[in-house]
Amino acid sequence: MVKMFSSQDLIEMAIHIEEEGEKFYELMGSKVEDEELKKLFSYLALEEKRHALAFKEIYSRLENEGFVSAYPDQEANKYLHAFVDSQIFIDWDKLSTRTVWSLSEVLDLAISLEKDSILFYYEMEKYIPEKDKNILYEIIKQEKMHLSQLTEFKKGIKN
Repeated sequence: MVKMFSSQDLIEMAIHIEEEGEKFYELMGSKVEDEELKKLFSYLALEEKRHALAFKEIYSRLENEGFVSAYPDQEANKYLHAFVDSQIFIDWDKLSTRTVWSLSEVLDLAISLEKDSILFYYEMEKYIPEKDKNILYEIIKQEKMHLSQLTEFKKGIKN
């Protein structure tokens, strides 16, 4: 029988996504010189942190209800993180070693990250308890807003 992800597993993956997003925006903010883009990345890093906290609250509520992970051991937890990384790919080696980025490249990476996150959250929807879906929908809405902000910023730059 195929195992499905439990709510616990999915929330752990969502927390990982948001923490990775926060690191990404902090790193990209340190690599760009454009002050407006720095501000946008700083804002987006804070938003990702806020999302992680929201998912941690859901996790705590579910944990108090006595939920059980479909993959309870530490090795499986590594698998969950690897699964998320395969869905929302950030090449940390490339990001940390490359020093010159065009504004367009940085924005393309950020836009791709937001799109991947949105798709992942839509997939999570069917596995999240009904009472927590409003939080998921709010996070999807915010991720869409981030995507829109990044897209609008990109439209305003000169290539």
